[in-house]
Amino acid sequence: MGREGKKRMRVLTTKTSMPGGPRRVPWPAIILAAIVLLMGAAVIYPSFQYAEPPLGSRPYLVYQGEVQKFPVVVEDGEVYVPLKFIQEKLDPHVHWDEKGVMVVTTQDKVVKLKTQSLTAYVNQHPVNLEFPVILDGRQPYVPASTLETLYPVTTRLNREYGIFLVRALDVPRFVGETNTRTVLRTKASPLARRVKVLPQGEQIVVYGHGARWLRVETSLGLCGFLPKKHVSGLREEPPEAPEPAEYTPRPLKGDKVVLVWEQVDRITPDPSTLGDMPGLNVVSPTWFHLAETPGEVENRADMRYVNWAHSRGYQVWALFSNSFDPDRTSVVLRDSDLRDQVISQLLIYADIYKLDGINVDFENVYLEDGPYLTQFIRELTPLLHNQGLTVSIDITVKSSSPNWSLFLERDKLAQVVDYVMLMAYDQFPHGSKVAGPVSTIPWTEWAIRKTLEEVPKHKLVLGVPFYTRLWIETYEHGQTTVTPRALGMEGIARWLREQNVTPGYQADTGLLYAEKKEGNVTYKVWLEDAGSMEQRIRLVNKYDLAGVAAWRRGFETPDIWEVINETLSP
Repeated sequence: MGREGKKRMRVLTTKTSMPGGPRRVPWPAIILAAIVLLMGAAVIYPSFQYAEPPLGSRPYLVYQGEVQKFPVVVEDGEVYVPLKFIQEKLDPHVHWDEKGVMVVTTQDKVVKLKTQSLTAYVNQHPVNLEFPVILDGRQPYVPASTLETLYPVTTRLNREYGIFLVRALDVPRFVGETNTRTVLRTKASPLARRVKVLPQGEQIVVYGHGARWLRVETSLGLCGFLPKKHVSGLREEPPEAPEPAEYTPRPLKGDKVVLVWEQVDRITPDPSTLGDMPGLNVVSPTWFHLAETPGEVENRADMRYVNWAHSRGYQVWALFSNSFDPDRTSVVLRDSDLRDQVISQLLIYADIYKLDGINVDFENVYLEDGPYLTQFIRELTPLLHNQGLTVSIDITVKSSSPNWSLFLERDKLAQVVDYVMLMAYDQFPHGSKVAGPVSTIPWTEWAIRKTLEEVPKHKLVLGVPFYTRLWIETYEHGQTTVTPRALGMEGIARWLREQNVTPGYQADTGLLYAEKKEGNVTYKVWLEDAGSMEQRIRLVNKYDLAGVAAWRRGFETPDIWEVINETLSP
């Protein structure tokens, strides 16, 4: 080998050490190493595209520019969407019944779909389906054709890329087009895997904006990220589906709800014996109750009372209770067919007796049945609304009691009904071991503020007491026993006169208080009267609540109606 050959060999040889200077790497070696690295990268990070899935696999579900974790099922040419996707992305209130019934409630519809059945029920009327709800394993799947009728979405299956596209129609969206040939990538990085090379002029929908990247969806349903500079003509398009109109309750005689409950044990009182009640615009007789037979509704309604109320300009919102029986309540709430049966009876009774509304009063309910009560109200309300009825529900003040407070999903119930009646009384209930007021003014205000955290003020009606309790404390053998006696306003006033007791004002309760001792017996009473009622109505005004509801008619003195009428602000 000549000198020139040896010189070239020295140039191509890499020295392991080079005293006095850096090591030199020849260009051919650099190029070769780069090729090797790129080939390795291609193996480790292959170019990624949505490809047609192999036979038997499931298409990707793409929603609002994102690939979902839920695959779809294709069977007999129909695409089926998992119920979990609907619950998480479209409708958190969709209900899956223990008997395999899917229930969807909207502003004006209640739709029930049964697995493997081609008959659905819309507002309790049968409707034929082309495809049924199916079970894949134990998971329910809904046909895409049904999905489009239930929700404001459009769907499309792209078989070439194995994509099922679901797009919402009730939200605005940003659209644009590519201004150059560009690469759609899986992440907002030039090093991220490629999804597809897009030509100039590709129409895209933008679902996310970054400083340099956009999260987009192509016309084929492919989703990923594009450089912001490669997209132009960004513009906002309005929703294609309008928002559903809110239900408007029947107009009242007056600006606020002024309701009184009419307790009916067996027979409705003769309305001809009832006096004037200025300012009143709603009466709520306790007429309907869950019966012992599952699904049956006990009826105590009286048409004479309805005619009297309407002749006075009052609306009639008949009360429907669960008879305060947690067991019979649980049986009905957990059964879709029994819920339907109860609702059907209420609709029939409301039509027969020309009612204006239904007031739901479910108390003493098992904690675990709380969500089922919410579902029942979601199924009941649209059907009552379709008959032009106002729907209200009674709730207790928040407490730690599972059966009397914690079971109530106040925020969810308030989203559905027209009014929520806060029963702000029984601060010291009948079974209390110590004597105390039915409802102090500070406690009432606290209850209002606490409830407003979950119920909007334009739906919240303050429940007030027309009654009080005379507490009898007996001290014997070193122990004090307490016995309460419920009295109306006139009854307690008579007791004060007979006992020659004069009450005094208590600043901490905001009530008049009276006490009398006779040997080892002490009588205590915190009065409900015109003064306390005025303070309660001022709270309604202060928090701009929807009105006032009183328990119960017959416990008040005539001046109370004047106080309510004159104090309540429009």
